[in-house]
Amino acid sequence: MPRYVVQLTYDGSRYNGWQRQPDAETVQGEVEQALSTLTQEEIRLSGSGRTDTGVHADNQFAHFDIPIPVDRNSLLYRLWRILPDDIYVRDIREVGEHFHARFDAGWRQYRYQLLLHPDPFHRMYAWYPGERLDWKAMRSCLASLEGEHDFSGFSRKSGELPHSRCTVLSAGIEMQSGNLVYVRIRANRFLRSMVRAIVGGLVTVGSGKKNTEWFEKHLKEGMEIDNIALAPAKGLFLEKVFYPKSVLDLT
Repeated sequence: MPRYVVQLTYDGSRYNGWQRQPDAETVQGEVEQALSTLTQEEIRLSGSGRTDTGVHADNQFAHFDIPIPVDRNSLLYRLWRILPDDIYVRDIREVGEHFHARFDAGWRQYRYQLLLHPDPFHRMYAWYPGERLDWKAMRSCLASLEGEHDFSGFSRKSGELPHSRCTVLSAGIEMQSGNLVYVRIRANRFLRSMVRAIVGGLVTVGSGKKNTEWFEKHLKEGMEIDNIALAPAKGLFLEKVFYPKSVLDLT
């Protein structure tokens, strides 16, 4: 059975996350409905990962199976016409039958957008946590994340996952021109609300309410997330998903 991968980007502001839910608008639900309408087949997507309610994606990948081959260019063009304007399909391509959007991904990268000052033009896609943050202390906290750790102290509890260990490949703060600051974290996997909890913890330290030792204690001892205020979802973007060329050549 032919298998296709979809590469898409979306503004998650009005959606209840990526994953399909009964009686709720989700990104997966919108794309599945559009594909099913156009192909006259029941399409079910398997995504590279889930984004929470209100979270956005620069690059999300998902695959689907269909009994007969499709005309890629025609399907892509018709998707552009039928999907809402806050979801855009960048590409569709046929892949091998063993490709899996989630399990074949080598790593994922999230970007959280902070504001240095209140900004009416970026307020929907970035968070202004207050002035005079201690960026040096926040960078120190991020450095402590690198490597393999149990992130149960920075995630919502989920009975679906066998464990809470993740390997962070890189984590840092980048000052952009103008008013934006990017917090970027790259890891082999992410837990539910993990990035929002990390950013919330960073801001708690940066504002002087807690010190770096408090942050590291959450990491080492898996303290409950109730002690950390989650950063708002509006500033979070799934930025990149990496696949080895042997699995999916995106060049």
